[in-house]
Amino acid sequence: MWSPQHNAPSYFTRSFRRINRTIRSFISFPRSIRYNLPPLHWHKIWSLRILISIITLILIIKTIHLIYGHQRYTSQYVNYSAFEKLSNLDEKLLPENLKTFPLSNRPFASNFDDVFQYGCRDPLAEANKNKRANAAFVVLARNSEIDGVILSMRSLERRFNQWFNYPWIFLNDEPFTQEFETRVSEVASGEFHFGVIPKEKWSFKEQQTPKSDIDSIFFNEVIENQGDRGIMYGNMHSYHSMCRFYSGFFFEHELVKNLDWYWRVEPEVDFYCDLTYDPFVEMEKHNKKYGYTIIIKELLDTVPSLFKYTQTFIKENNINLPTTWRLFANNHKFFKGDNENLYLNNNLSLNDFFELLEYYTKLNFANNHPNEKYSIDFIIKNALPSHENSEKLIERFNNESFNLCHFWSNFEIASNSLFSSPQYKAYYEYLENSRGFYTERWGDAPIHSLAVGMFLDLSEIHYFRDIGYKHSTIAHCPFNAPQKDQPKYIPGPKFKHQVLPQDELLFSNPDPPISDLRAGASGCRCRCPSDHEEIENSHGSCSALWMKLTSDEMYNDDFIDHPLTSRLGITHFLDLNSIEELALNSLTDWMESGKKWDNWKLSKNERNELLNFVI
Repeated sequence: MWSPQHNAPSYFTRSFRRINRTIRSFISFPRSIRYNLPPLHWHKIWSLRILISIITLILIIKTIHLIYGHQRYTSQYVNYSAFEKLSNLDEKLLPENLKTFPLSNRPFASNFDDVFQYGCRDPLAEANKNKRANAAFVVLARNSEIDGVILSMRSLERRFNQWFNYPWIFLNDEPFTQEFETRVSEVASGEFHFGVIPKEKWSFKEQQTPKSDIDSIFFNEVIENQGDRGIMYGNMHSYHSMCRFYSGFFFEHELVKNLDWYWRVEPEVDFYCDLTYDPFVEMEKHNKKYGYTIIIKELLDTVPSLFKYTQTFIKENNINLPTTWRLFANNHKFFKGDNENLYLNNNLSLNDFFELLEYYTKLNFANNHPNEKYSIDFIIKNALPSHENSEKLIERFNNESFNLCHFWSNFEIASNSLFSSPQYKAYYEYLENSRGFYTERWGDAPIHSLAVGMFLDLSEIHYFRDIGYKHSTIAHCPFNAPQKDQPKYIPGPKFKHQVLPQDELLFSNPDPPISDLRAGASGCRCRCPSDHEEIENSHGSCSALWMKLTSDEMYNDDFIDHPLTSRLGITHFLDLNSIEELALNSLTDWMESGKKWDNWKLSKNERNELLNFVI
């Protein structure tokens, strides 16, 4: 059996030697022909010249690939002195500043959450020090996915479980083959168990109960219709079954229900960093209930009605929502006052709010000065203002809309107590009775996320920023912590060394630590792929919102110079009565000074001043 060579030359050293040998062989090739063949005019033989040209091109391409194909993924240069001069969190999260100072180069630490370890611990000492938690990896897979399962197991065993030896649980809607079980046994350093999902917990058509009686013709029509509309995985019966299973029945399976914790693992995922502490023990120690690595936007077409049903469930059950809810819901009411209903028909941003304020201020002024020409003109032109009743793509309920953010649940480390609780079971049953699991393509990820938003406090959620992870084309990979926190890798005693040689050579040559400590780099011996695109910096990521909501600055009551707009609708509301009065005074002063009506707008300084009027 192959075992890693810790003192082997680096990948770059071997590549350079290979290129050097190739170039020297190529240079001597024409000379060897010239001296060893009969005296022919070989340079005039066109076929040979073409062959040599092709070989030259191939060698050039291979050289370029060897040189550039394995370049390091490096951090973007950040002028931290300029970043620290930004006045507040709102300014730091402006789009232009997110581009100049990317999230991947910023710390995420706060009183709400921080990584459990910057860099590496001694994993063998950790495993001996702490009693193993009642936890397991859980994998849902078909027999045909065995290759992808082995890839995931190799990666996770090498990066974590070789030291901690947690058990593996494999679930399938049919019995596993002998090949599947044998190959799993060759990789797992801990116990492994195989379970079959009962038909009534998997197949929609087996659910012939009074509550969920399914007409097979209607069922097939709505599934096929989703495929016709191009909804991702919408026409796959098995995908609907999987999402429904993970949403409701997963936690009740015989092999899962008695666990305190589970770590969900998908086939064909990669882990890029060593995890040298026990995440289950740390979650328990820090009173965490749910852990994630990636938070992104969902596809709207897959969940058009999910938020509506969730809002109805909240209202019917009088659920008192925690601040966590703001991670998933846009609040369109961040103001309070006598005229607040005038603003509620709009999908408001703060800029939209000020534009409406200017419009209603002019309307109010015009009504108070009915004989003025500009007042009559303004009222006639705006008798049916375009501001109201505009149709929006995302529906609103109770002045809120789903912002489509969700934890990517193909990776989640969670407490079983959350999803086995009566509150969650009631929520799942409500969704089940709505038939949305097949009339639409609801994923378990947004359902788990909305449940977290309803039932957990922000402090009970953990961002595993130090875990490098990739599923499909989306990946997160942190920068390595300082060199002093990067001790040498030592294999665990139960490690079966089922890692591909080329992978181990990469693992043994981690990325260099990031130089500036202000970046909050946390990784332990991470080796990110050279073509890595960090999801934290993507437009589809919700990491900035997580940073905003969990920031100490957000909840610092001593920060009174200027209230964070990110607090609006959460801990603070704009005092609409005072703001409307001040805006009207501004317009009145403008008109009395003889200036033109059409040119009046709130200045930037006036807008900032109005933001201080909060209740």
